[in-house]
Amino acid sequence: MARDRANINTNIWTDTHWRQLTRDQQWLYKLILTHPELSYAGVSDWRPGRLMQFSAGTSRQEIERIGAELQAERFILIDEDTEEVLIRSFLRHDGILKQPKLTVSMVNAYAAVASNNIREVIVYELARLHKEAPETKAFENPKVLALLKHPARPMEDFTQGFTPSFTLDVTPAFTPKLSQAQALPTTTATTTATYPLTGVSASGEVEREAGRTGTRIPKGFAATAQMIAWALENTPNINWQSSTKKFKAHYNSAAGPAQFKTDWESAWQSWLLGDQERAETRPQQFKTAAERKLDAGAAMHAKYSAIEEQNQLALEGGP
Repeated sequence: MARDRANINTNIWTDTHWRQLTRDQQWLYKLILTHPELSYAGVSDWRPGRLMQFSAGTSRQEIERIGAELQAERFILIDEDTEEVLIRSFLRHDGILKQPKLTVSMVNAYAAVASNNIREVIVYELARLHKEAPETKAFENPKVLALLKHPARPMEDFTQGFTPSFTLDVTPAFTPKLSQAQALPTTTATTTATYPLTGVSASGEVEREAGRTGTRIPKGFAATAQMIAWALENTPNINWQSSTKKFKAHYNSAAGPAQFKTDWESAWQSWLLGDQERAETRPQQFKTAAERKLDAGAAMHAKYSAIEEQNQLALEGGP
């Protein structure tokens, strides 16, 4: 059953977090919220190439950048592998849970979600609502109550627990206290101490180890908006999210001198450039579907750039 309308509360403009979003971020959020494919579970297709078609002059890279920013703000959760996106607070604000008939549609929509990550966040948000208002009509439905028994995790588990407000011209400051998990730490060591940092202890204090240069990979290492923009521009043939996961997994398990770096952002960039180089030289038959799509897009861009250049030369009376 397709949705034919979207409920947008006018009190959205009284929400401080919403008002701190940029115009682009608010635009993309409202696009997803009113998208024809948005389900009763608050899930829609995440295909930047299609989403860019809804507004003239919009590029795929802009959709990816803005989407990453909205995810960092915990407004949406994107699963690149399944090409799905979740509006995290959809069930809270849409009013579905107050309409018994629509709760069945919500349960069916949940069943159709492919992403395990998104499914777990939906259940987590549903459990929060049940705890806050167990008398809501939806929780009289056995099927809805059954959902509460499914695996559930908060969105922070998939976004390193950070909810930064950043734009491309801002570099967040390093925040070493675990109690300040809402802040986004920089990936570059900024201490001026004569001994290097090696991590953060359970108490939130910075750990140091004499005789070492550099630091271990920060707990909760995540790409900032600036880093994402760099990746989209300099490593277009790879999935930066997948490469970042591998980068983190490698250095979290590394031992000896290899685990220490003086500049983690530069180390991350080098890792992605290596992936980019391998992607460029990998035989076509061994490339993933995503890599083949990226190659096709790059080839089309090169083709039309060449045509545009020829047309410009013709207009200028060139050869």
